[in-house]
Amino acid sequence: MEYIVIKRFKQKGIDGSFNLPYGTVCPVVGGFITSPDGRSICYEHSENGYTYFRQNTEEGRKRQIMLDKLYHFYEHGRGNAAEDFDPDKWREATNTYWKHILRTMPTGKLVAFYRERLGEPDFEEG
Repeated sequence: MEYIVIKRFKQKGIDGSFNLPYGTVCPVVGGFITSPDGRSICYEHSENGYTYFRQNTEEGRKRQIMLDKLYHFYEHGRGNAAEDFDPDKWREATNTYWKHILRTMPTGKLVAFYRERLGEPDFEEG
């Protein structure tokens, strides 16, 4: 599995300081995103993992487009996050933080969720 930097990562990670530009490809080793020189940056399912990296696949690119637009939708008060992410609706979730729910949805479910709120996804963007 590989991840790609989607937002410059210029900060400390597990194995020191990093300055990774947009587009840098980083392998995953033992659940950790690693730099091209082999140092561990962060756990792939950490907040830094979600903020600065995405899977380096076409599906990962499409998911990131949808996630970015959904984040904007809720963060700018256009969506009703309290209703959409009511823990009673997500009983199977082990973590009911709204971004975690979105990030861990299977792709088909994420597309359906997106369509209900924002219409047909435009994957040509991004």
